[in-house]
Amino acid sequence: MRLDAVGARLRPRGPWEGVDLGFALGREWFLSLWILWWITALPVAALLAVLTGGRPDLWLVAVWWCKPLFEAPLQSWAGRALLGERPQRAERVAIVRAAVTRHILPLLLWRRLGLRRSFLMPVTLLEGLSGAPARRRRAVLSQGIGAPTWLTLICYHFEAILWVGVLLALVFLVPEELPRLDLTAAVTESDSPVYWISALIYLLAFSVIAPFYVCAGFGLYLTRRTELEAWDLELAFRRARDEQGAAARGAASLTLAGLLAVGLVLSLSSTPVDAFAPRDAVLDPVEAQALIGEILADEAFGSTQEVTLWLPVERDPVEPVEGWTWPIELGGLAVTLAEILKLSLLVLALAALVWLALKVIQGIMQERHRWRGSSRRLRGDGDGSSVLIGRLGAEPLPDDIPATIRRLVDTDEHRAALALLYRASLDDLTRQGVEIPAGATEGDALASAAQTLPAPRVGLMTRLIGHWSRVAYAHRQPSGAEIIALLDDWSRARDLPTRPARDPGIPHDDA
Repeated sequence: MRLDAVGARLRPRGPWEGVDLGFALGREWFLSLWILWWITALPVAALLAVLTGGRPDLWLVAVWWCKPLFEAPLQSWAGRALLGERPQRAERVAIVRAAVTRHILPLLLWRRLGLRRSFLMPVTLLEGLSGAPARRRRAVLSQGIGAPTWLTLICYHFEAILWVGVLLALVFLVPEELPRLDLTAAVTESDSPVYWISALIYLLAFSVIAPFYVCAGFGLYLTRRTELEAWDLELAFRRARDEQGAAARGAASLTLAGLLAVGLVLSLSSTPVDAFAPRDAVLDPVEAQALIGEILADEAFGSTQEVTLWLPVERDPVEPVEGWTWPIELGGLAVTLAEILKLSLLVLALAALVWLALKVIQGIMQERHRWRGSSRRLRGDGDGSSVLIGRLGAEPLPDDIPATIRRLVDTDEHRAALALLYRASLDDLTRQGVEIPAGATEGDALASAAQTLPAPRVGLMTRLIGHWSRVAYAHRQPSGAEIIALLDDWSRARDLPTRPARDPGIPHDDA
């Protein structure tokens, strides 16, 4: 980039200072950029009106999507104008033709909804980068800067504000005697002619904001390049080099003229040569200090800035009142109340933990007592109920179990009938000496029964436990016929002899 030809002053700026620079350029070049925008937008808008079938809503969305196509010539024009090559009127069509190339396609496709469009557009249009180099360049430029995104959002709001303002002006500033615009139809009824007026006003808002948006993004781009590549220092070094070269040429000319003058004087006068001896070149310390101060006062060696900061006010400690240590200031009172509240919450939390622990211990003791009572009943110390008696009911068994079960089945109380049959079976197991340990499940009871009962009764017990498990856990009750069949099998099985349980201490001869 030819930095010497840049019309704007390149110096370190903040992001929003870069936006201000762009707005200033937009004001300077507004008329030329505005006309160039319409030269590009009018043919495209007319073509889109035909392609969308005359629907203003679709046409407006299509024109909005093609905004990068209208902004590319503005970016090219601004880049040339900044370098002092302000294009003439006859070159506008050539600028449009040069800007609308294949490089604009990503901005119209997958990068259309990007919020950094005006900031990153120079990478493609001015630098001519594409592919991986362009991606790396965009990543470096965008790192740690959020102003381009906010610029896009703010310009969108400016467009909406301008559109609403013109619409309201047409509605409220027209006298009642004249035809007035229907505001509701202009905004909501896309099939009405009034909607076309609203869409054209939005197109006008696009055209007014576009020069400022493009130039603001370009100003941000210049600011970022200046920050990353130190363009201001490069320009300073170039100026110093040029000034040094001019000074050297001037010094050489003066030296030659001086030598000629000295030679002429020596040849024409009788003054001794010692009179032209050079003076002592050492400066006085006071003069040297003044010269140094004059050089350091130049802007190139830095500047002084006044910065305003908010710092906390240091307050004097509050002296306690004699005999009274309570804090006097409101801030101290608030801190004290907060400490008291925190301590109260801690005490309540500890009390809740203690109460919960006591409840858990009480529950454990009650469960232990219940299991102890169950184990005593399993050993024959009670009424012969099983460990699962809690699920089946603790009422005593009736005298005529089959008749009671049949009566329950007749009244559709299948669960109660199955529970009674299961309790009666477990009662038979305990009476026949089957040892069921404390905490035994249905499977444990069945395993213990298999060691004592004959095979038919083990099969009956298996069927009965299966039905009860489905009732207890899956809530699937058996039919009355199934319960009656189980009852009949249980009544016949009670008459079968039982096998004596094996004693582990007595050897058995299975042969």
